[in-house]
Amino acid sequence: MKCGTSALHAHLDAHPEIAMARGKELNFFYGPGVPPPAPEHEWWRAGQRHRGVDWYLAQFDPHARVRGESSPGYTDPSHPEVAERMHALVPHARLVYLVREPLARAVSQWRHHVSDGAETRPAGAALLDVDSQYAARSRYQERLAPFLRCFDREQVLVVVQERLRSDPRRTMGRVLAHLGLDPDHWDPSFGASVHVGTDVEADLTRRHRLAFDELVADDP
Repeated sequence: MKCGTSALHAHLDAHPEIAMARGKELNFFYGPGVPPPAPEHEWWRAGQRHRGVDWYLAQFDPHARVRGESSPGYTDPSHPEVAERMHALVPHARLVYLVREPLARAVSQWRHHVSDGAETRPAGAALLDVDSQYAARSRYQERLAPFLRCFDREQVLVVVQERLRSDPRRTMGRVLAHLGLDPDHWDPSFGASVHVGTDVEADLTRRHRLAFDELVADDP
């Protein structure tokens, strides 16, 4: 969440040999095997595994050389089954994992929740809450670990959002090469700005920043 997934989804969909899913966040690889007790338009939140493989495949253009989707929730530790389910259905998938400077990512998420009314605490208090998602979503190694156990390392590409912004040509070249496509292909849309929101990190003290770094640091 808040790592530039929407921008990369749009960049890939602009490629003539790539067809991204008709909607973002299909969330097919987690969820119960039966429809959740919610309106159908909210099923995606709980996962859409119950819709079945035929539904999933129907979300893609069958004639495209490369087909893909973007569901940030797949790396959520509360869905430990995703990597195994994904490998069982698409064992040769090429995965792209977007990361962002951890504190910047957490601040962006905090701003998002403040704007929709879900968060009322100051940034410092919210980000240092050990039980919140702010730190958990920034522990990238922990979130990627299940996929590295199920897929070969060469099938997983880690992309840094800041590099997608500062050097889109080279970064998109790496992504395309990873997908088995011409790395020199360029579309003007690849250079479109990645929306990252207004910078509010000035509200955080050095103590807040150091404490957050400790909170998201990988275990030795």
